[in-house]
Amino acid sequence: MKKPYKQGLLDGMCGFYAIINAMHYLKTDMSMTKAESLLKSMILTKPYSFHSLFCDGTYFENVLSLVKHTVRNKHGYKDFKYAVPFEDDIFDDAYEYVACLNELIDGKNSVAIVSVGSPWYHWTVVSKVNTKEEKIHLFDSYFDLGDKGSKLAFKDLSLKKKNKKYQLYPHETIIISKI
Repeated sequence: MKKPYKQGLLDGMCGFYAIINAMHYLKTDMSMTKAESLLKSMILTKPYSFHSLFCDGTYFENVLSLVKHTVRNKHGYKDFKYAVPFEDDIFDDAYEYVACLNELIDGKNSVAIVSVGSPWYHWTVVSKVNTKEEKIHLFDSYFDLGDKGSKLAFKDLSLKKKNKKYQLYPHETIIISKI
């Protein structure tokens, strides 16, 4: 059976979507029109390099630059702040990283934009860490895990490239919070 192409398979827009989805998750009144306006605003920050970002993807420096622009722009996001809490930290394993992430996000006033490496390079939004279920909840433009929904089990996460595991890059974590 054929499946539709999804965002991310043919384009590198997941960084843009992760920022929009982080704001959408935290901002109760984000309409499609406001999301489109935010996307246009981000594109216009570097219009000459947008083609490259669209085709090749958004790396950490690009995503961070777009986040900085978003929280400083005039589109209603001045009540947000961002932080890059783990840029110099080294974690022993994914469990330690997720435990630290849990201390920084609450799913109501703060979420994390996280870089996922293997099995593909992707930006996602972690909306909640559920320590009882040992799962992270995603608010994502690509992940469709069928019966798993939009959750990833801690046991399926790794900080190194491993078969059948989602590789996370802690130093490329951006926390978005309401002020």
